[in-house]
Amino acid sequence: MAEAIISGITESHDQLQVLVSDIDIKRTQLLEESYGTITVESIKSICEQADIIILAVKPQIVKYVLANNQEFFTNSHLVISIAAGISLSNLKTMIPKAKIVRVMPNIPALIGYGASVLTSLEINQEEHLLVEEIFKSVGHVYWMDEKYFDAVTSLSGSGPAYVYLFIEAMIDAGVNEGLPRDIARKLALDTVIGSAMMVDFTGKHPGELKDMVTSPGGTTIRAVEVLEERGFRNAILKAIAAAAKRSRELGE
Repeated sequence: MAEAIISGITESHDQLQVLVSDIDIKRTQLLEESYGTITVESIKSICEQADIIILAVKPQIVKYVLANNQEFFTNSHLVISIAAGISLSNLKTMIPKAKIVRVMPNIPALIGYGASVLTSLEINQEEHLLVEEIFKSVGHVYWMDEKYFDAVTSLSGSGPAYVYLFIEAMIDAGVNEGLPRDIARKLALDTVIGSAMMVDFTGKHPGELKDMVTSPGGTTIRAVEVLEERGFRNAILKAIAAAAKRSRELGE
């Protein structure tokens, strides 16, 4: 996710200087070569040189990272956290002087088609627009109350994995029915992309569009019957509920 954000920032704001600090030196070298970032040795150095700091670490190590660098964050810093499950209030206890924005992006940001949900309680209008501009460089931006963030994490944050699994299953099913794998892949991708775009462009309920495809006694309604028998819809509901539960656990 850090690379996706860096890619978006450097492509749309080439006048900005992006500093990066990471324990993986090979990773920072790759970012330098790909996006022209500048590697610095520590978070202390980042804080000394930058006003906006994006905290792009796993939620399990947020406390460790911030607790060991708390003294370097001042009231001149705007910190943007993409760590799942870690609330604004928890972040504030770790770095009480800084202004904080919480963001839940997703992996399609890597190609500029991400969905990022943002929340904050303390930034002004200018900062609001600045943060929004950063994440618009990698896709769509939505501001929401923090109470929705566990649901957002489970739906759009984790959601690409569900879609990839579905696409993989469609490809394998096509191969199982005798299609060459490359053709099955193209057909599955075109079908998923086209169907999603049709929901967006028409504004119609997905159920209404589904009914347009399921003619009486046809092939599609037979397939839908099997999906319902096997609990397809319920599996998605339970998967998203499980992801939301895990997001809440990470914040405890």
